Amino acid sequence: MLKNLIILRSSPDWINFDLESSRDFLRSGGLPENLVIDFAALWNRHFKVDYRSVRAQLKVLALQTYKDVRGASFLCQEEWDGNGECEGRIAFVDDDDWMSPGLFENPPAKTSGEDGVRWGSLRLGRVFAANGYSEPIIQRRPLNRIVYTNNYAVTPRALHRFGSAVLFQHGPAQAPFDQLGFALSTSDMYLSCAVKHPCCTVSAKYLMALDNFRVDPRRELSRFMEAVDAMQLEDSPMWLREPFTRFRQIMAEATQPR
Repeated sequence: MLKNLIILRSSPDWINFDLESSRDFLRSGGLPENLVIDFAALWNRHFKVDYRSVRAQLKVLALQTYKDVRGASFLCQEEWDGNGECEGRIAFVDDDDWMSPGLFENPPAKTSGEDGVRWGSLRLGRVFAANGYSEPIIQRRPLNRIVYTNNYAVTPRALHRFGSAVLFQHGPAQAPFDQLGFALSTSDMYLSCAVKHPCCTVSAKYLMALDNFRVDPRRELSRFMEAVDAMQLEDSPMWLREPFTRFRQIMAEATQPR
């Protein structure tokens, strides 16, 4: 039986992705259905590497961090039957975030009565506010009750109690994690990083609402790269350094003007 599982939520083949197919996903999330199409067109007019290629490279980077996690097997959503057929824990991830290789080694050992575990979540990206670069490009999210996209794992016991449909996405998962009877382990170590890069949907939503960005996105991306280059990692977890270095290389190439 498998020890731990990392399950990748639905993710497209970005190189061959038909941007028109983003409409259904955006409508289901209450977002403007043209958001990705319009953002990609704007990006492709101004930058050297096209939108889909950027997303594809960042996915390769993310998946490598997942496959490097020790004591775990990696599966795509389509390969998973929704059951917790493993001895340990199951974590759910998106296609552009990062995990520590020691993800399943550092939290407290799993107990027979455990439902889930939560750890510290780093966040890479500008703050979605007018003073978006007033903080370092990598922030430590507070260690509190919040379940983010990639800072939690559950056990087979929890899947049997609540079902994969509830625990698979962090939004619905918040409710069982908040229940008094949910047997929770916690770690104060920062073992994952949510990467809010400029091409991700939440970034695109914020940026496309800015008149200056729609006129010329190069200033925004110049500021983004200045913040990336200024980031000092001395106080960050050691595991973060390799993916961050590769991320900086990808984005430096991608944001060269056409």
